Amino acid sequence: MSDTVFISYSSKDTQTVKKITQVLSSAGIRYWKAPEMIPAGSNYAREIPRAIEKCQVFLLILSESSQESIWVEKEIDCAINHRKTIVPLNLTGVPLSEMFRFYLNNVQTIWYNENEEEATAQLLERLQGLIDVEKTGQTQQQSEQPYSKSFSAATARMELPKGNSSRQSQGMFVESSRIERHNALQMNKAPVVCKRCGGALKQVSRGTYQCVDCGYEDYDSYQKVRNYLDKEGPRSVTEIIRATGVPRGTIEYFLKDERLEIPMGSPILLVCSGCGTGIRTGELCEKCKSRNVRSVKRKLDDNQYRFFDRNHR
Repeated sequence: MSDTVFISYSSKDTQTVKKITQVLSSAGIRYWKAPEMIPAGSNYAREIPRAIEKCQVFLLILSESSQESIWVEKEIDCAINHRKTIVPLNLTGVPLSEMFRFYLNNVQTIWYNENEEEATAQLLERLQGLIDVEKTGQTQQQSEQPYSKSFSAATARMELPKGNSSRQSQGMFVESSRIERHNALQMNKAPVVCKRCGGALKQVSRGTYQCVDCGYEDYDSYQKVRNYLDKEGPRSVTEIIRATGVPRGTIEYFLKDERLEIPMGSPILLVCSGCGTGIRTGELCEKCKSRNVRSVKRKLDDNQYRFFDRNHR
């Protein structure tokens, strides 16, 4: 199995990075970082691009030093070129430079400086939602505890079916929840810094973020759509894109994920991937859901939002 997490950092943050790698190892998460993983006789320029290309997640350790590092800048460029998922971990609460703000636009940051223990738990949950944790031999027992925590959190958020306590069923829904979290992180972009002053943002409610410096409020992609539809009512995809700036692919994802639905009476419907019948939201009709539990999609706590009008393209 290839290494799953590439760690990009400044050598001045080595002590903190060492603590983080110990946590990853204890959770059964494989990682790659320089210089100790560069083979003898090779060099940075050859091995780092190769490791980034093979990794599943790019973990960016943010600090004053890393924002000044030419190597970190090159590594981010490489990760973006290979379309890797970037997970920023801000060690010191340092504001982002203009360059890093450009790189990390709409990428949600974990704030290590505010609560180390909570940030570490959040980091593990985020990584476990994005990668396949290798479970062999001694690492299997170590990695089962984060799986259990991940499953509990997923059932609370996603309303997965409860009452079946078999290990087989639990493992199936853990896998499903990890895939869904990966999709959600990719599609439902959250703001990173304040658009008004560049300050740090705090999440104040579901999908809503507030600047700690000037109080400006911003929203993730889904909340932007919700706010628009609350105000305007059913609208076409084109109108939603124009008003919110949320990409078409993201809106289509929300539709398939049952966060949005086509209004009743619309002449154009989605097609059930199981039997081909017309549906207004999700990927399966109710009959196919009952026959194929692996593909069940549960509604989130908030209501669906109808968004297509009759001329919805």
